[in-house]
Amino acid sequence: MLKSLLFRPPEKEPHSLNSPEIYAAISKEGISEMRRPTSSLFWSALAAGILVSFSLICKAALFAEFDGLRWQHALASTGYTIGFIMVMYAKLQLFTENTISPVLPTILKPTPAHFLSTLRIWGISLSANFLGTALMALCLIKTPMFSSDTVSAALHLSREVQALGFGETLAKGVPAGLLIASLVWSRATLKGADFPLIFLVTYLIGLGGFTHVVVGSTELFALVWNGEAAFGQVFLGNVLPALLGNVIGGTGLFALIAWAQIKEEMPDRQNGDAKATDRSSAGRQDD
Repeated sequence: MLKSLLFRPPEKEPHSLNSPEIYAAISKEGISEMRRPTSSLFWSALAAGILVSFSLICKAALFAEFDGLRWQHALASTGYTIGFIMVMYAKLQLFTENTISPVLPTILKPTPAHFLSTLRIWGISLSANFLGTALMALCLIKTPMFSSDTVSAALHLSREVQALGFGETLAKGVPAGLLIASLVWSRATLKGADFPLIFLVTYLIGLGGFTHVVVGSTELFALVWNGEAAFGQVFLGNVLPALLGNVIGGTGLFALIAWAQIKEEMPDRQNGDAKATDRSSAGRQDD
């Protein structure tokens, strides 16, 4: 027994995905999402909107608990991670994840069908996410579901978000979109051991005060339900710029850079180059 343990051949290390393989894996997942029925996408996104709202609720509860402490914001921001952890482990449809998953196969093969499928996923996920956050904001403000201290803290945090101007909200939305896209990319290599990464990335979003369009909509809907703001006011002044910033960060920066770094290494491109080389060599031989 001891001899078998001592002289057992070393186990093979798990294969580490390279960048083209990560791109292909996420693209495959994106294509799978494109093929899902509308009702499946809607209910998944609705659940995501409800659950991700707990990022605000948990942060607000901790903010109230640590009131007066010097490290109040840093400690409370740990609560911001909760909604994202639940959504990502449940594999629900969160809009900001979709700024990369269906986009990668669309960049690889920019056909009208892929463009329309991407827009379909975006439209369904965003609208259902908003419906979920609006329902949770309603529960937060209009029911005794949460303590008065948590509600007061949530409104305080929401007012800080609303106070940001259009340009500042947009600018703060870019790193949030970039970080979520990088999280989706990195999770493809972790095979379930991704809890620390999800926690750290989403904690950074909360700590840095970056604007996430879905969580931010919970904050802004809370102000609407509390009678402090009009829907049109918060949509145009806060939700829209956060949306634009998240798309710029997730699609405009990360997804396009991801494509740029692997486009010469993709099998289709390599096969095309090989065929072109063969044709060129055959032409020279004919000459």
